[in-house]
Amino acid sequence: MQILILQGSPRAKGNTAWMAEEFKNAAEAAGHQVTLVNVAHKHIAGCLACEYCHGKGNGACIQKDDMQELYPLIAEAEVLVLAAPIYYFTLSAQIQAPIHRCYNMMTPPKLKKMALLLSS
Repeated sequence: MQILILQGSPRAKGNTAWMAEEFKNAAEAAGHQVTLVNVAHKHIAGCLACEYCHGKGNGACIQKDDMQELYPLIAEAEVLVLAAPIYYFTLSAQIQAPIHRCYNMMTPPKLKKMALLLSS
C-alpha cells in the first residue's frame, strides 16, 4: 500500500517524530511504500473558507504555498497517517493546517484507511 505520514510536531527529535519514524520503518519492513513529510517545517496557511476551490477553482485551492507539494501525495495515498502532539487539548496547529486545506479535495480518491499517532 501507498502510505503517507504527515508529521506535525515542530520538535524534530521529539516523541511524535520518533513515533512517525518507527511507524515508517515497520510499514516499510512489511513491504509498503511510505512517504514521511514533516509538515511542521512547511509553510502551509490555514483554509480561508473562501470557497474558491468549490467554485472557480474546480477543486484547486487559491492559496499557493507548500501545500502544493502535498496535494499529489495525498491524492495517491491509500493510507494517511497523521502524527501530532496534543497541545492544549487538541492537535497542533502544524497538523491542523494541512487537514483543513484538504477541504478542496473532500475525500482523497484512493484513501482506504487513516491512523492517528498522538503524543502528549
